[in-house]
Amino acid sequence: MGIYIYRVTFLLTFICISGLAIRRSAHVKSVDDFSVASRSLSGRGVSWIIIGTLVGGVSTIGTVQMAYTHGISAGIFTFGSSLSCFLLGCFFARPLREEKVITVSEYLGRYFGQRFRYYCSTVNSAGMFIHVMAQFLAAIAILQSIFHCNDGLSVLLTMTLIGIFVITGGVTGAGLIGKMKFFMLYFIMFISAATALYKTGGMETIIAMLPRELDMLGFTRYGKSAAIVDLVSMLIGVLSTQIYLQAIFSAKDVREARNGAFLSATLIPPIGLLGIIIGLYLRGQYPELPVSPAQALPFYLEQTFPPALAAFFSAGILLTVLGTGAGLTLGVTTNIYNDFLSGKKILRRLTVPPITVVRLSTLVVLAVAALLVFSGLDSAILRWSYMSMGMRGCAVFAGLFILVFFKQLASSRLVLLLLYLLPITYILINVR
Repeated sequence: MGIYIYRVTFLLTFICISGLAIRRSAHVKSVDDFSVASRSLSGRGVSWIIIGTLVGGVSTIGTVQMAYTHGISAGIFTFGSSLSCFLLGCFFARPLREEKVITVSEYLGRYFGQRFRYYCSTVNSAGMFIHVMAQFLAAIAILQSIFHCNDGLSVLLTMTLIGIFVITGGVTGAGLIGKMKFFMLYFIMFISAATALYKTGGMETIIAMLPRELDMLGFTRYGKSAAIVDLVSMLIGVLSTQIYLQAIFSAKDVREARNGAFLSATLIPPIGLLGIIIGLYLRGQYPELPVSPAQALPFYLEQTFPPALAAFFSAGILLTVLGTGAGLTLGVTTNIYNDFLSGKKILRRLTVPPITVVRLSTLVVLAVAALLVFSGLDSAILRWSYMSMGMRGCAVFAGLFILVFFKQLASSRLVLLLLYLLPITYILINVR
């Protein structure tokens, strides 16, 4: 009976979420609506898009897992996310929003040439696409653990849900999912952390339960150099990813763009802090966790709460993964349409509206991702997902950094050559 209630609650939660996303499609009537919400978003709207994609499985499941294995160093990802958003608001929001572009590669192409625009867009899209497949794998694992369905059905369900979130609403749909994710995640993580504190009597008791031989309250176990490298990678990755910058492009004006980035920087860290509390609690209570540390948060939810509430919480965790996948898919689609398809003769000959072409492009991206995941490339996808952030950083961040801080170097042929070589060099170093 318990598992039946769990599954029904889980399904009903996602039916309601999907219904809200489909309703949003009535507001999307043009490519401009789909890609940048007609540049009409408030600071909160910008923040929902950023949070909806940035706060995913790593911020929740990953933070609890790392807190269980390495202690407070688990906060690196959410702290890095917050710092990235702060820097985005301080230095990058103004020049990006003032250019009135749709893709970051379009912005770079204005100064480094159209060829570099296509090159940058290709590398950036490939990096995001790899991460989309990684989100597929994470979502499939959650669905199979709940419904025990086969690979084919799990892939189809994941593709359908991400498709509903992206195809129906575009960037405004991503904002809606981000808003729902934010409130669900805060509720889930707050209740979970508060329960852990209540059951133990407070943070002092949790700390006293931790194994003394492990430095769970410092960075020795994780490594200070590793922490710095991960933090820098996080900064570069966020400032190089189309969907986060697309949120800035969608703002009503520079002020709203900056406010959205700053609001994101403020709202993200508490989720990491709550995840650390849960992870440390589990470490004290279960020195030998009966499941993989990667399943620490789902294990905690199932062990702590009634089936209906645990199912609602699990649906929220799956939504974090799907929301990230939806945002990244939107970024890939936006790049493909605006950098490669928009304005081409073949599109002008078609009788279908441009918005239909964009939605079909999204469907193709999801179908290819599903086929590659279904082909059994799990290990390769996960291995390449770690490289994808570096690929995006090499393709975008270096050029973006030059334009924001050293714009006079944009006309240098040597600088352009280095920008071409950076992604190639990075890939060659990492592919062995």
